[in-house]
Amino acid sequence: MAALIKEATAACRDLPTLEHLLKLDEMLRAELTRLAPIVQQQADSLSRGTVDWWNRQRALDATRNALIEPRCEGDAPLPAAMLCAELGRRLRDLASYAGEVDRG
Repeated sequence: MAALIKEATAACRDLPTLEHLLKLDEMLRAELTRLAPIVQQQADSLSRGTVDWWNRQRALDATRNALIEPRCEGDAPLPAAMLCAELGRRLRDLASYAGEVDRG
């Protein structure tokens, strides 16, 4: 998971091929879809309005917004890299709340 996050957040710097970015996008979306219900269950078990509740809700809202963005199907890799970087940031947040990576 940490390697996937690192690759995604470095996508704009490294600018992999469009084919690779589309595969990365698919992997990121799958992990986000898997982790979102886990973090939502955590939020549901917390007292509404607490800092921990708000932090998880913010992460879930940001994840939903990022997942709404369609995959970049054009021939320019930069927009796809930017989306992968955003999905990677969202994955870092959810994975840290789900206890799958260290927060950092």
